[in-house]
Amino acid sequence: MASKPDSGTVLSSRRAVVVGGGLAGLAAAVRLSEGGYAPLLLERRPFLGGRAYSFVDRESGAEVDNGQHVFVGACTEYRDFLCRIGAWGNVHVPARLDAPVLRGGKVSRLRAGGLPGPLANLGVIARYGHLSLRGKLRLLYGMSRLRFAVRKAGGPLEYETFDSWLRRHGQDDDTIESFWNLITLPALNDDVREVSADMGAMLFQTALMGDPGKAAIGYPLVGLSSLAGSAAAEFVRSHGGEVRCRAGVDGIGLGGGPVEVRISGSETISAESCVAALMPSGLLAVLPEERRSDEFFSNASRIETAPIVGVHIWYDRWVMDETFMAVLDSPVQWVFNVTAMHGEADGGGQHIVISLSGAWKWKNMPKAELREVFEAEAATLFPAAASARATRFLVVKMLDATFRVVPGAARYRLPQRSPEPGLFLAGDWTDTGWPSTMEGAVRSGNRAADLAMEYLAGKG
Repeated sequence: MASKPDSGTVLSSRRAVVVGGGLAGLAAAVRLSEGGYAPLLLERRPFLGGRAYSFVDRESGAEVDNGQHVFVGACTEYRDFLCRIGAWGNVHVPARLDAPVLRGGKVSRLRAGGLPGPLANLGVIARYGHLSLRGKLRLLYGMSRLRFAVRKAGGPLEYETFDSWLRRHGQDDDTIESFWNLITLPALNDDVREVSADMGAMLFQTALMGDPGKAAIGYPLVGLSSLAGSAAAEFVRSHGGEVRCRAGVDGIGLGGGPVEVRISGSETISAESCVAALMPSGLLAVLPEERRSDEFFSNASRIETAPIVGVHIWYDRWVMDETFMAVLDSPVQWVFNVTAMHGEADGGGQHIVISLSGAWKWKNMPKAELREVFEAEAATLFPAAASARATRFLVVKMLDATFRVVPGAARYRLPQRSPEPGLFLAGDWTDTGWPSTMEGAVRSGNRAADLAMEYLAGKG
């Protein structure tokens, strides 16, 4: 049964409450607002965005993202979300894939050709200079086999690593490190040796085996909080809803009727519908104790997470010309020219960020050691950095940045419809068919909100 509110607390009622102000919660609140349900959105932190937020760096004054977030053209619901909240003008999305890759001082590009449809992406392989002709033929064979790989829930691809599948289909160390893992590691925040073949297949089938625009890499022109959090909050408020930050939820009471949402030190809300857009640990923490270990909700405790580390360096001069670049045979994985992306006026200096995915090696390393490693590596990769002065060095560690898509993990992802009347679940880790991405978060929020509206419509 739902716990009774504490004596002295205010009991109010709402048709729709969203708990959690990350992208999944924002998407759900926007969808509910469009449906005319004027939701109440609750976020425990003083800002919105969840694991995709930005903050003002106290020394440089720049708006710094907690992690470098990019997206591809195949992220259709995320793109639509940005359009609906009026934020589309604050992103850049090229027509086709064009990603420079640096190895041993030589730059080659993963660049789609000008042919229509899937043929355009054959140019990615043909023009790629970091593979020999033999390597390109191996890659073409692997791509052709992957194109027709059958994905299904609980199928064999779900229980095999992507590395194992690739090697069974003609791939070797060179093609895996020079191409497959170059894309898999940042996209899935894990190595090919760790992710399921199902998620590997999903990634390449979705982005590289369709329209050339699907593989195009888009990025924000502003900080993440400015991009989505502020715009989504304004959208919700303009449609009669309410957004409260610094409004943590102590518990969600379940008893077969209205869902009781208990706000820390404030009120208890009797909600006809509640979308819980929380991380797995956050969801379990607010559920009644007896429900945390039941057959449905307990699977959330089995979701594993992976870290991302962002290394920000401000130089007193320009050190790299590309907007972003992947790097092979280096501790640097991808590096982004934030000054160019955000149009920062930095008096001739430059702000870059080195993004380290699957960052177990780096997550516990002290800042001084990280600085020693990556300033030296930047000087090796970009000759101009060797004579430049680093005026600011900042490390942002996201220890639980994404959920892991290891073999067998899909069975632990909960659906958006819970067994409790009126309670719906959102979050990129829920069952969306996508890995841990902004697209997956938005899809989950949209689905949870649609189910909530269906439920409310049935109540009259």
